[in-house]
Amino acid sequence: MNRRSLPALVLVLGLGAGGLAGAAPALADPGTAAQARQEAAAAAQAVQRAGERVTAAQEALVRQRSDVASAVSSSIGAQVQADHEERAAASARTRTAQRVRSIYIDGGVVGGAGRGLALLTSLTHGADPTVALAGLSAARRVDDAVDAAARTRAASAREDAQQADGGAVAAVAGLRDVAAQVSAMTDALTGAQQRLEALTAEAASLQAAEDAAAALAAAQARAAALNAAATSSAEGVHARTVPADYDDLYRHAAATCAGMRPELLAAVGQVESGHGVNVGPSSAGAQGPMQFMPATFASYGVDGDDDGSIDVQDPADAVFSAAKYLCANGGGQGRDGEAGALFRYNHADWYVAMVQRIADELTGSASLTSP
Repeated sequence: MNRRSLPALVLVLGLGAGGLAGAAPALADPGTAAQARQEAAAAAQAVQRAGERVTAAQEALVRQRSDVASAVSSSIGAQVQADHEERAAASARTRTAQRVRSIYIDGGVVGGAGRGLALLTSLTHGADPTVALAGLSAARRVDDAVDAAARTRAASAREDAQQADGGAVAAVAGLRDVAAQVSAMTDALTGAQQRLEALTAEAASLQAAEDAAAALAAAQARAAALNAAATSSAEGVHARTVPADYDDLYRHAAATCAGMRPELLAAVGQVESGHGVNVGPSSAGAQGPMQFMPATFASYGVDGDDDGSIDVQDPADAVFSAAKYLCANGGGQGRDGEAGALFRYNHADWYVAMVQRIADELTGSASLTSP
């Protein structure tokens, strides 16, 4: 989709169009030694600045990797706590039921066909039955209070889990934007290399040109390390439960493209917005549940729910439009076709690998949604 070729952070670093690639122009007059020295010195300075900017981006990625790890860990921990509290609430309700059964002879209520054990004992021994009834009522109030508290803790834990899920989605979105930053910096460095090679051919004996070449090599190495770090972070992202409403959209939208897996759309939806949790706009201006750039959506937008309008924020329109875009780029033509379509969606190899891995994990499940 090439919708993040110049994200906000890359623009801030100055590595966008006209940045590094345009900072070292080729020699206008190769025969002039003084001009050759000036051009070589300018190239050396430009590449040095580029290296500093790549280093800054690398530090930003390190922080983003930490955010992803922390958010995913918090999400899992909150889910475990929510499950624990729900089991505790269920256990409290079971204990309440058992206590009531132990108080009554046959499970009947006082005043019904059966008489309570405490009440029966009071009658047979000549005691006042209202005393037994009062004790029974007090016991029930205590049990009800315990049950209510357990339910409250379970609800609070589930809310914490949902908030943690939202944090994980936002962290993955940040990591996704780094892919675009790496792509833009790599393109800029490639342009600088081509300029510098021309310069070096004209002024091979100049020390400034040699220094510029060394600085460029160092910057390229840091950019490669940045991409490798992004790949490593992406490997920690796995398939999550798909909400039922999005499950239905992914399946119906995939059916419009012969050979397309609905799990592929689900994986893109998870990575791009967490199935509608984080709909942007992104730092580059991508919008909606499937994170389309406005120009791309204008070309591929589909009225997915037949309501007479095409809205990038509408889940049905966004999912059916994503199916159309991926299909047009090979998304229904086997694994290689999927990879090519995903690379058009976001120009990063690790993004392609991450989305296909999530799709495979979902394909291995009985359905997109949990039972």
